[in-house]
Amino acid sequence: MKRNISVFILLILLASSFKYRTKTRETAQPPVTAGFSTKSPAKGITKTSMDAAIADLQKANLEMAKGNPALFKSLWSHQDDVTIFGGAANADSKGWKAVEASLNNEGLATGRDVTYTYEKVASEEGAAQGYLIQKEHYRFADGRKADLHVTILYRKENNVWKIAHRHANPIATEAKSDKTSK
Repeated sequence: MKRNISVFILLILLASSFKYRTKTRETAQPPVTAGFSTKSPAKGITKTSMDAAIADLQKANLEMAKGNPALFKSLWSHQDDVTIFGGAANADSKGWKAVEASLNNEGLATGRDVTYTYEKVASEEGAAQGYLIQKEHYRFADGRKADLHVTILYRKENNVWKIAHRHANPIATEAKSDKTSK
């Protein structure tokens, strides 16, 4: 319980400390669909940045929504302090084995025909830690949909960005209605 509180406090500190620096760097970005560029980076440039990790995450989210959790699981740290809260399966898990089981179960509950879009809200990277806040939108062929507000904490392990924590909450549809009616 203490570690969960610590993770939550860390999340709040990260978000508040980078709030103003992120706002000055951000530009208005339209929602991006899962149609990824096939262009390769310039020769001699190795993509080890947070942006590359986020691009891999978007591909993995689509695969996860199709029921293939392997790519998504490969982006995670396999340490005992990783956590996942919320999401489609409403899972709260701590430790790699529990998180992996949760991801496997969530991958089984989805379908092959899915549309995935996302809206990046904010991100920041430090020397060893970083975060991403985004909205994720899933539309399934059977009419189901999931709109999530997601926060992901990253950390560098062997110079590679790995997910240490993911928290997802459903976006309240009432809040959307209130904003449009005012």
